Amino acid sequence: MRFSPRVSPRAGGTEAPVGASGTASPVAAPGGSDRALATLLRDLGPQLRRGSAPPPDEPPARDATGLPEIDRQLGGGVPRGRLLEIAGPPSSGRTALALAWLARLTQAGEVTAVVDLADALDPPSAEAAGVVLPRVLWVRAPGLAEALRSTERLLDARGFALVLLDLDIGGVQADAVIHDATWLRLARAAAGSHTSLALLTGRRLAGTFSDLTLELQPSVARFSDAPALLEGLETSATLVRNRLGPPGLVSPWVIST
Repeated sequence: MRFSPRVSPRAGGTEAPVGASGTASPVAAPGGSDRALATLLRDLGPQLRRGSAPPPDEPPARDATGLPEIDRQLGGGVPRGRLLEIAGPPSSGRTALALAWLARLTQAGEVTAVVDLADALDPPSAEAAGVVLPRVLWVRAPGLAEALRSTERLLDARGFALVLLDLDIGGVQADAVIHDATWLRLARAAAGSHTSLALLTGRRLAGTFSDLTLELQPSVARFSDAPALLEGLETSATLVRNRLGPPGLVSPWVIST
C-alpha cells in the first residue's frame, strides 16, 4: 500500500499528489485544494481501514504519545477520538513530541495525516525521528480556511489514526478567525471518526473544546563536559486541561539536538 507523503494544493503549485496506485492525480489548480484532497481520498479509499466508535462497554484504543510521563498520567496514552492541544513557544518540544507520536503510529502500520499550515514539516527530520513517511499524508494548505476544511475532510474520511494540524502561524490571527462553532465541529468529527486530532499551536486556541491541553515550556539547556557542546534542551510539560482525569505537572524531559 502506498500513500502520498505530500499533497500541495497551493495556488500555482506544480506538484501532483501521488495516490495509492502510485499514479499522479491532476495537478491542483488555484483554489483547487478541495478537488485535490477529494481526488486523493477517493484513490486511497479502498486502502483505508474505516474507523468507528467502539461499543459503550468497550474501552477506547489508546495511543502512546512518545512522552512516557504523559502516557502514564493518561492511563496508557491518548484515547482515540479526542482533540488534543499541544501549545508552547519555539524550542519547547512541540515538533519533537509530534514526530515521536507519528513515528509510533506509522511504525505500527497506522495511517496518519499532517495538515501543515505553518509549512514546517521537514521530511528528512521526520524520517530520522523514525516516522514511516509513506504512511503520512502531508497536506500543505495555502491558508487557514483551507487547513480547517482539509482537516474536517480527513476526519470525515475516517481510517486515520491521527490528524495533526499545525496552526503555529501567529496565535492572535488564528484565534481571531477560528470560531467556537468550528472547534465544536472538529471535536465532534474527531469523536465520530474515532480519530485523534492534535493541534500544534504557539498558545492555547481551542479552549474548552479541547479534551486534553498540554503546555510546553523550555527550561534548561544541557551541554557536554568537554568540549562544551549543546546536547539537548530540557522541557517542562503541564497538562493544564484533562477531561479524563486530573491535570498536573509532568516530569521534565530532554529534547536531543
